[in-house]
Amino acid sequence: MLSHQRQTLFVRVALLLVVFALPVPRPAQASTYVVFIPLDSPVYDELDELDGLGYLDSYLPEIKPISRVEAARLTLEAERNLKEAEQHESLADAMLNALREELGEEIGWLRSNAEDLQPTMIHPIDRIEAQYIYSRGVRDYWKTNNNTLNAAEGTPLMPNNDGLPTATGSNEIGRGSGWVGIGGFLTGYGEGAIAGPLTRDVPGYNRAQLISGEAVVSLGNNAISFGQEETAWGTGHYAPLSQSANAQPFPALRLQTIHPRYLPWILRYLGPGRREIFMGQLDHDRLGNLGVPLREQTGLPVVSRPWIVGHVLAFKPLPWLELGMTRVILFGGRNNDHYNFSGFLGRFTGLNTGRPNNGNTHSRGGLFMRFRIPWLRNTIVYQEMVGADNLTLEIPTVGRFMPFLSVSEQGGVYVPRLTEDGLTDLRFEYTITSPQYVTHGQSLFWTYKGQLMTDPLGPNASQVNLQVGRWINNRYKVDLGAFYTEQARSFSTDFPTLLPPNYPYQTTKEHSVGVTLDVLRLPERVHRLADSLATFRGRVAVEYSDHTNYDPAQHSVRVMLMMSTSLSPTGLSWKW
Repeated sequence: MLSHQRQTLFVRVALLLVVFALPVPRPAQASTYVVFIPLDSPVYDELDELDGLGYLDSYLPEIKPISRVEAARLTLEAERNLKEAEQHESLADAMLNALREELGEEIGWLRSNAEDLQPTMIHPIDRIEAQYIYSRGVRDYWKTNNNTLNAAEGTPLMPNNDGLPTATGSNEIGRGSGWVGIGGFLTGYGEGAIAGPLTRDVPGYNRAQLISGEAVVSLGNNAISFGQEETAWGTGHYAPLSQSANAQPFPALRLQTIHPRYLPWILRYLGPGRREIFMGQLDHDRLGNLGVPLREQTGLPVVSRPWIVGHVLAFKPLPWLELGMTRVILFGGRNNDHYNFSGFLGRFTGLNTGRPNNGNTHSRGGLFMRFRIPWLRNTIVYQEMVGADNLTLEIPTVGRFMPFLSVSEQGGVYVPRLTEDGLTDLRFEYTITSPQYVTHGQSLFWTYKGQLMTDPLGPNASQVNLQVGRWINNRYKVDLGAFYTEQARSFSTDFPTLLPPNYPYQTTKEHSVGVTLDVLRLPERVHRLADSLATFRGRVAVEYSDHTNYDPAQHSVRVMLMMSTSLSPTGLSWKW
């Protein structure tokens, strides 16, 4: 049972989330079933392809996940635009056929105008997946002597995998999900996994994990959920700069708009927009690698279970332009909550973050844009920047509202029609992270369960990616990529007497270069398995790393092989 104080706090947080949602107008509609699509679903590949080809008008890919019913709406939008196009495009047809297969039930709701009139239903198995990962090579880790960061790489060359544990060698992963809708407005969803080598456990991790699981209530165009849910914010293709699915999902209360909507009055000129707000709580074990209490090192107490609050907005004011902003703050937690409710409210909103002596905070804020050049093969250019902590000292009047003290950047160019037939694409993307990208004193660093919740590149690093992709028979996508990475230490040895004899961090940079090969097969019905939809995804990656973990004597060849196949039994459901 929650204590009375904790119950009161959650009630206040729920009311705050509702108040934050009020500026977004809600149409006069009832409710629907909101089931969020896992981030590794091919639905996102298909929507991204349709968006790149120019058949989506209101898709905002900077906020993920989206719901199945929103993906169904986008499918119908692309269908209408394809019919109005001057020429027929077979690749777009293939994407639409795949989406109709995957989202047939929700598309049927929208076609019959019955989105808000659904009976109680159960989908006991929404998707089951079998995955094999072979991993070899030294893993990166960031463990400082002054507790400004404590994180380790999950699986080399396999980021954004929900923090599933793997070990060197062969790993077998099984995943399964299902959902239930009750009363036309309440949805329960869950996805679990069993991960790791068959013959041994991965130290520090449980073999069985709940990847995501939440209860969702839809109120008009708003979905209010509580549970563990994947999150990806930003424009990055290889890894989001703001929030990612690199670490395990954390428990949170969330509010998200289901479909894009217009703001009232003059703000309507911002175009269709979506937003998401969440408040969650992180883990308790946030010490650095030396095991020395933080108070003995810095005079400040260790922070345990800090709160995390995030807010993202994305708009499309013009058919060729998308804009958005993110704001996330870490605050509170055990030994860091010496403030009253007004102090909590100031930290929750980010308007008054207080002082370290009564409750330290770690703020992040970002801006992103994405614009399209139709006459240049529909080329898309995108750019994002994320700053850490405020400019209170530099700009006293407004600095506390501006978390851009230490800026990280990410941007790229995507050419969806490198060839005239639209079957070949090209992508270039770069990322530069600042030394303070995820680091912070008093254990308020950007991790959960020992893994980075942001771009897994880490602090004080840079990376460039180049990738060429080709569709084969409108069914298979093959991507060949190359990347180069530099990483440098992002901290000082302020406590040299605490350094162990084999402390790994030196003044050298880690350099690495690698190549990747990704294969995707669109869903296809398997009649022998009750007409289930089968999907295949594979990845091979090889990387050479020099001065690994900043050790001049350490070199590593890192190899990763991943093969994954999933089944979605579309006919397995009960309604009444």
